[in-house]
Formats: sequence, structure tokens, C-alpha cells
Amino acid sequence: MNLVYVGSYDSGISVYARDGARLTLLDRVATPYPSWLLLDRTGQTLYTVDELDSPSVLAFEVAGTGLKLISKAPTGGAAPCHLLLHPAGYLLAANHTGCSVSVHAIGTDGAVGPRVHLLQHSGAEPHPHQVCLAGDLVVVVDLGLDKLIGYRLDPASGELSVAADPFARTQAGAGPRHAVEHPGGRWYVVDELDSTVAVFDPDPSTGVLRQVATVPATLSTVDGVNFPAGILLAADASRLYVSNRGRDSITTFAIDAHADLDPIDEVSTGGSWPRHFAIVEDVMLVANQRSGSIVSFTLDAAGLPRPTGDTVAVGSPTCVLPV
Repeated sequence: MNLVYVGSYDSGISVYARDGARLTLLDRVATPYPSWLLLDRTGQTLYTVDELDSPSVLAFEVAGTGLKLISKAPTGGAAPCHLLLHPAGYLLAANHTGCSVSVHAIGTDGAVGPRVHLLQHSGAEPHPHQVCLAGDLVVVVDLGLDKLIGYRLDPASGELSVAADPFARTQAGAGPRHAVEHPGGRWYVVDELDSTVAVFDPDPSTGVLRQVATVPATLSTVDGVNFPAGILLAADASRLYVSNRGRDSITTFAIDAHADLDPIDEVSTGGSWPRHFAIVEDVMLVANQRSGSIVSFTLDAAGLPRPTGDTVAVGSPTCVLPV
């Protein structure tokens, strides 16, 4: 069975069966503010956060079409909003208002253990928003510091040490939120505060990124507030997708042979405030936070999302995770 997990502020974690673009609710687990969801490689453990002032990371056993809580551990920092499973056996959480990254050991049973390290960011209003991997580097995207910072993780202790600060730097006030890496090595970073997508190339000698271009996150020329949120690469890396909160749209960029971006399409998300979206097979699922809906799209032959008419209601969805 194809499953989709949805985290939401008002409805906990919802489990849906997916038939093409259509979702059918199977189960709902009451857990507070699960703003990010992550499944381990075996598909047997689901990790989430509770985005609170005194928060935890949680591990759920996947039990058929249901979920069973097996462990939780305090992060030590407020409002965790993103997770990374490190191949050395650790779970990392970006604590947005806690200005930190916490590291937790993962047991052989998938349980999340006590925090083994808490890395604090400093400076003018740091806000870590994503933790990702770049080869053997742990890269933290910090929205408040306008930069990406590279760390090395000690496999024995789980401690993080600075390797590249900055790993990349955006324009002042850009507010980098999430990043994706093209197979050719180029990086795309969605900037929440100035409504752009920044393009970076790695320096051949150091691997550190340098910004080479910036493009608007939306095709719209109408004045108004817009805060882009999600960013995804197509499986064949021929398209880049960005969700726009304010414009309430998905913008599609074509990626040419040089990995340059060309905006080619923009479509309404059929709701308000598309915080997150995901692609599975030829289906795009968009979580419209303020309108309380997951709206389904199919990707046409050109890789452009087109609405199917399939929608499910869920309170303040924040993350959608298809399996």
C-alpha cells in the first residue's frame, strides 16, 4: 500500500492511503505540533519534532498503517523545524528559535536517545531552518544569519565542529530557508525574506559555495508580500519547483544543460500558504497551511503541475511525506 504521512499543527500526524493522486485517511496520531517528518531507510521508524518552546524529537514505530510512539528526547532548543538522519547513526534537529542544532544518538531499534551535543549559533538573530548533507559535511541553513554553515560530525561522539563558515552566503536580508543540490554540484537556495532563489557553484579548490545568480521565486509582477518556503528538484533534475506563500503558487523552473534556471510556469496551489510539498511518481502533494488542505497535482509530460481536483482537509498542515 502507498502511504502518505502528514504533519500538522492542529491534527497531529495523519496517515493516508494514496491511490494515484487520491488520498484516503487511515489513521490519525495525536502529537503536538509535528512540523517535520522523516522516515528512516528501512521504513520502520518515523521521526518528528514537537515545535514547542520546550520541545522534543520523537520516534514512532511504523506498525502497519499506524504509528506507535517508542521514544522521545528533549532537543534543548526551542521550535525545532527540520530533521536530518546522519549515516553515522545520529538524528539532528534544527531548532529555529532556539538558534541551535541538537544531536541525538539513534539506537539499533530506531529509538532516539538523549541529546549528545547542542551546537549554538551566534550573531544577529540566528534561526537555523534546515540541516542537510553535502558529502561528509553537515550543512545548516540559517535564515537569520543569511548563510549556510558547514560542520564535521565526529562519528564517535556526535559532536559538531566548524568546517566552513560560511559554506555559502546569501545577500543580506535574503533569509535562506531550504537548499537543494543539483547532481552537477550546483546548489539552489530558496530565500524566504526577499522572495528569490539563489544559485551557487562550489569552488573547485575548497568546495565552498559562491553565489553566481539570483532569480525571483515567482513569475508574478504584482506588488504584494511573498514568502517562498519549499524547494524541490525533479527526479531527473530537469525541473526545480518552489512554493510561494502569499502568491499561493508553485513556480516551475526549467534547468538547462549548464544548470541555469529559466522560470516557465506558475500554478495556484488551490489553497492558502503552501508551507511544504512533495513529489511521488508523477504526483505532487501540496500542504496549504492556512486553508487546511492537501491538494493533489499531476506532473504533465513537460513536468508542470496540473490540479487533479483531489483535496483532503487537515488542520494547518506543515509537512507531507509520501512513502
